[in-house]
Amino acid sequence: MRDVETAGGGRQWFALYTKPHKEYLVRDILQRRGVEAYLPEVRVANPRRGRRTWRPFFPQYLFARFDPWSGEAVRVQWTPGLRRVVSAGGQPVPVPDGVVSHIRHRLERMVVVQPEGPFKKGDRVRILRGPFEGLDAVFDRRLTPEGRVRVFLELMSRWVAAELDLGDLLPPG
Repeated sequence: MRDVETAGGGRQWFALYTKPHKEYLVRDILQRRGVEAYLPEVRVANPRRGRRTWRPFFPQYLFARFDPWSGEAVRVQWTPGLRRVVSAGGQPVPVPDGVVSHIRHRLERMVVVQPEGPFKKGDRVRILRGPFEGLDAVFDRRLTPEGRVRVFLELMSRWVAAELDLGDLLPPG
């Protein structure tokens, strides 16, 4: 039954899957409970604002070091904001120490620069694809690094927000 054996019967790293935007909450609760937790973060630079902020490198994931066969495991599993310990076949999957060390080392000096993108807040844009194809809109902001954006459309004398892919927009012309 104990498929996840440790060399010394001790603690190992495990990946934890959290609810959206709950990585920091889970990390803080685990640390208060005496469980070693590591949330890989990367410093994100926004060239337009001249500021840097920290963001999870793996959204909704972090690592915790615990013995899966002890009371510590229960404290981890019942953490508010946690969905589950990453498992296979019903057994938690340990993450080798070397993998966690490598991630720590690689992220120490890494800074990701978020591109400004072709549009600024308030720019008029034309929608190229989808149900709003051909309509003009007002660009609001970028929502994700992957290119999801929010625009406002004037529909039935009201401004309505819509989320689209950045690639679906062009300057009106």
